[in-house]
Amino acid sequence: MKITFAYDKKAQKPHYLVRHRGVDKREFEEVFSGAMVVIGQRGSVLKAVGRTFRGRFLTVVFIRRGGDQYHVVTAWPSKRKQILLWHREMKRR
Repeated sequence: MKITFAYDKKAQKPHYLVRHRGVDKREFEEVFSGAMVVIGQRGSVLKAVGRTFRGRFLTVVFIRRGGDQYHVVTAWPSKRKQILLWHREMKRR
């Protein structure tokens, strides 16, 4: 799996770290390898909720580049409403 990150030139770090410092880089691979629920789409940019191996939920904005390649725009710990959407969708599957 290949994951790239949008870079904030002003802050000189990945964009997700500028506003959401509590997200660890390793968690992205966990989220993308598990069950995700897409909760929004604008063109090729997707917004999805996924779960890490420790049970933490993340909302990730990303572009799927094909196969196992993802370009992460930003991410944050999911809010209650987003977690409920994930649970609702998992019951349907």
